[in-house]
Amino acid sequence: MLTLRERCEKRLHGMKQVRQPFEEEWRDIAKYAATARSRFLNSETNQRRRNVKILDEHGIYAFRTLTAGMTSGLSSPSRPWFTLRTYDDELNEDWEAKAWLSEVERRMYAFLATTNFYGAAKAGYGELGLFGTEACVMVEHRTEGAVCHALTAGEYWIAAGNALKADTLYRRTPMTVSQAVEAFGNAVSPQVMNMYDRSNYHELVPVFQAIEPNTERDPGRIDNRNKPFRSLYWDENDGRKDHLLRYTGYEEQPFWAPRWETVGADVYGYSPGMDCLPSLRELQLQVKRRNQAIDQLVNPETIVPPGVKLTRQPGNTVTAASIDAGQVIVPYQMPYQAVDAIRQEIDRTKQQTDQLSYSDLFMAITNMQGIQPRNVEEIASRNEEKLTQLGPVIERVNNEKLEVAIDRTFGLMERGGLLPPAPEAIQGQSLKVEFVSILTQMQRMVGIGQIERTAGFVGNLAAVFPEAVDKLDVDEMIDEFAERAGAPAKMIRTAEMVKGIRDARAQQQQAEQMAQTMPAVRDGADAARLLSETDVGGTSALDMLVGA
Repeated sequence: MLTLRERCEKRLHGMKQVRQPFEEEWRDIAKYAATARSRFLNSETNQRRRNVKILDEHGIYAFRTLTAGMTSGLSSPSRPWFTLRTYDDELNEDWEAKAWLSEVERRMYAFLATTNFYGAAKAGYGELGLFGTEACVMVEHRTEGAVCHALTAGEYWIAAGNALKADTLYRRTPMTVSQAVEAFGNAVSPQVMNMYDRSNYHELVPVFQAIEPNTERDPGRIDNRNKPFRSLYWDENDGRKDHLLRYTGYEEQPFWAPRWETVGADVYGYSPGMDCLPSLRELQLQVKRRNQAIDQLVNPETIVPPGVKLTRQPGNTVTAASIDAGQVIVPYQMPYQAVDAIRQEIDRTKQQTDQLSYSDLFMAITNMQGIQPRNVEEIASRNEEKLTQLGPVIERVNNEKLEVAIDRTFGLMERGGLLPPAPEAIQGQSLKVEFVSILTQMQRMVGIGQIERTAGFVGNLAAVFPEAVDKLDVDEMIDEFAERAGAPAKMIRTAEMVKGIRDARAQQQQAEQMAQTMPAVRDGADAARLLSETDVGGTSALDMLVGA
């Protein structure tokens, strides 16, 4: 029977075969658009290889723009990008529940700001746009709260569950001898301990980690080996196949691995970087041709008589006997128009790269043709039109990355006692995440525009037909607008609070009306008294008026 480590190594072998068809394409993308990310694609020792073949860095610039745009648009550290709610709409209207959820959000934002989450998230957006898949592991840390290990293409392998989302991650995490001994103590192999004793601290140990659903857990036990997810470490060079460096577990999925786009049941994603590869290759070729054309213009090939050597240095004088200019032949003269023609092809290729990498979307205002600045409505309309292309990607990132990160953060903070006690009404309730990032909100702006246009239409109509206002549910309109705009939950009063305010206002108005009518009532009472006391022929004047 296979040991647990042998089963993991066998599964890793299968996962390597699944990833292998993507690797060559990843290498080309890294070569042309992300030279610093190629270090994990070259060898088992993670050595970075110098890239001396790149002639134009526009691909790097384009994907840097995409990375920055995705970071600021989906999970900016300076703006709210998620809110918490329950699945019970009535409970969401409870003021105490809303206050607790708002406080939890505030503490989670503060917690994430103290970790390296935002730096890891930015690196992940770069991986996502370049290679179509990113991966990051969030582990608990004694002093920092949590540490995110952002992985790069070629460093990890993933597998998807029956929900077609990544739920398994294997990664290569080489450690020096000193790091391995510090992390695993006496669990390291005798060979590693021997190197440590000989002060050979910087030799690399090929350590692997496997994170996967724990299909063998006993739900009745709460130790590390019976948690929903298990984590295994082993040394590839350790011949003891039943030996693990560490076996622990996690209460929730500790990593996220979103994909830009998938086809069918593919595990790894397809990316703008893959779409850009033809343009990136052509760009390097055209730049090389442009440089050759310029060299040909400046330093053309010549045919000269034997014994004559042209230095081609400005200002130099070449002295020779019985030679004239006619004896120096230029067999091919490069047309000067060629450089401009090649430059136009370079510009066209750069434009294609910007379009395929979506960097033109995030530089829409800077690159806008015509008079600057344009009006707000035109800019919003153009952005809304382009953002429809990113809609599916935004939804996938929200579901496969940010929601997993929030679940992980909430779990770490809850177990660490960093969250306030939940009110009784919300205890036992499941929470859901709603995203209010810039890109998500811009997708919802279409709905906000409909609300504004409807309100404007009814307002104009009410000027002629006042009864038209009766058709609008103003409270519902405000709630819908605030939800789409991502307004803080505490900003909008609950239905009960609004009812109380309106009841108090109605009572105040009624009291004011009564106060206004009191003088007339008092004057009428005095007049009636005077008439009743006036004697007219033995009968009071009041009786005569009422016909008594």
